[in-house]
Amino acid sequence: MIIQIEDFIAGWIAGICGLIVGHPLDTIKVRQQAYGSSLRTAIGRTYRHEGFRGYFKGMLFPLLTVGPSNALMFGVFGTTLAYLQPTPSGHPKHSSFHKDAGKTNIFLAGVVGGTAQTIFICPVEVVKTVLQARTEGKGSWRKHYEVPYRGTFDALRGIVRDIGFTGLFRGLAPLMIRDIPTSGLYVLTYDMLMYSKFQSYDIPHFAREIFAGGSAGIASWLFVMPVDVVKTRIQSDDPRHPYYNGIIDCFKKSYKMDGFSIFFRGAPATLMRTFPVNAAIFVTYQKVLSWFEVHY
Repeated sequence: MIIQIEDFIAGWIAGICGLIVGHPLDTIKVRQQAYGSSLRTAIGRTYRHEGFRGYFKGMLFPLLTVGPSNALMFGVFGTTLAYLQPTPSGHPKHSSFHKDAGKTNIFLAGVVGGTAQTIFICPVEVVKTVLQARTEGKGSWRKHYEVPYRGTFDALRGIVRDIGFTGLFRGLAPLMIRDIPTSGLYVLTYDMLMYSKFQSYDIPHFAREIFAGGSAGIASWLFVMPVDVVKTRIQSDDPRHPYYNGIIDCFKKSYKMDGFSIFFRGAPATLMRTFPVNAAIFVTYQKVLSWFEVHY
């Protein structure tokens, strides 16, 4: 199997661009899910007690790891797709997406890429979520547990010290449910919008990339918000005296405490950030691949 190194590099750069665009709203989403707050309340309370910096809580670890994480996703996706369906003769050799690629192959390659990314990213999600759930103005947030860690490396050391290395993989099951099948949907939606739906319309290529990338992100999130809420609550729970005992217990207790609406808490913040983040990711990804095509 030929490794598609260009996809790894393009995914790395694209991931960093997406993180910079979307982290503030990701912080708001996490706090909504962890504490049951409305979008307006979470935004206002964060700014009132922590200022602008509060929206960037927990960003350092993702910033250090989002590059390799997205490199895994797109690199494994590109390599798997090249194995399942070799690039047609005459097509640019550095491009993974192309109009002749089979939809089933694209979906399966996305699932494989998503699996690799999910295993890598779980510790990142744990540390990020733990730090995003650490708030000031403590009396105004409804909490049963106060996160003790004050920074990325303190959180890493503290989690391993307090509950062992496995603590970095808390919430892996809901994370896999959230990310693996939707990774296939993610790349399939992008491919269909780029190469199936817009071919007969006179729409500039760059505009198609933006719309297809943003829409792919929204499509991959629409059906998994309840699982994302459960993931957030499990990962931000007290590790030594957990309130939630697994996925089913978290669903039950969350429903009993906050009603059905809690499973879509954070949806506006998620969808608001999802379109620009994934538009940025796919535009950057394709631009880097185009650069490789011109220069190599």
